[in-house]
Amino acid sequence: MSQENSTSEQTKETRKKLLLGGLILLLLGVVYFQFFSGSAAPGPTRGTPANVRIVPSPTPPRQTPQRSGTPEPIISQPLDLASMRQHINSGSGTGRNIFIYPTPTPPPPPPRRPPTPTPTPFPINIFSVNPGGVIARTGDFTLTVFGEKIPQDAQGSINGSVYPTTVVSATEIKIKVPGEAIRSPGNFGVMIRSQNNPNIFSNQYSLNVAQPQDPPYKYIGLIARKSSSTAVLKSQNDDDVYNVKKGDIIERRWKIVKITPEKIEIEDVTIKLERPHIINYSGEAR
Repeated sequence: MSQENSTSEQTKETRKKLLLGGLILLLLGVVYFQFFSGSAAPGPTRGTPANVRIVPSPTPPRQTPQRSGTPEPIISQPLDLASMRQHINSGSGTGRNIFIYPTPTPPPPPPRRPPTPTPTPFPINIFSVNPGGVIARTGDFTLTVFGEKIPQDAQGSINGSVYPTTVVSATEIKIKVPGEAIRSPGNFGVMIRSQNNPNIFSNQYSLNVAQPQDPPYKYIGLIARKSSSTAVLKSQNDDDVYNVKKGDIIERRWKIVKITPEKIEIEDVTIKLERPHIINYSGEAR
């Protein structure tokens, strides 16, 4: 009985060893299949020529996220210009390089302008006058003209009209201007000419002749008396009313010269005019 038990135990032990060995062989087969069967190079695919080399696509660069959460832009690879030129030259067509453009025709040079001629200086040069300006209707006056290269036979003129001239020196003359020459306002031209040589003359210098100021009043009424008449004047500036007689002076400037029912004559005592100002009767009520 004990012998049968021992034989049965040995049989079980043998089966266990065989089963363990089979499991080990199966595990080794699985490991071999996983590590060695996948590395075998695949054969040529049907429809693909055997002499064509398959180049794997380049792996795109891996994006590294920025700290702000926005991915960095992908920088493209530089172009292979040599390969592009070889491909263009080997293709069909005329073989012209499309990236080479003809040199544009340069614009024609600008036309040469003739040089500006230098103005010929005047033989006589006037650079100032005294007085520099006058008031119209102020009567005769003497105008002193200063310049250079003034000849001894110099003759002064205003607006083309010549007047008696005295040559003081080669830099100064005096012109006696009558009152009739400045009866109207404006800019008058002063010049000097040689009486014997018409080619010797000066530049034209401007003399300002201003309009005299008119009295700022209106003649609005007359109070007639046997002894004297009284004129009623109204100021145009502040509407003040003045009752004046002949000989009165208003605002230390305007002197009443004559009073009639039709007009009143006023003289400016600050300047000497050839004739007084005239204000006609307006008939305006106060």
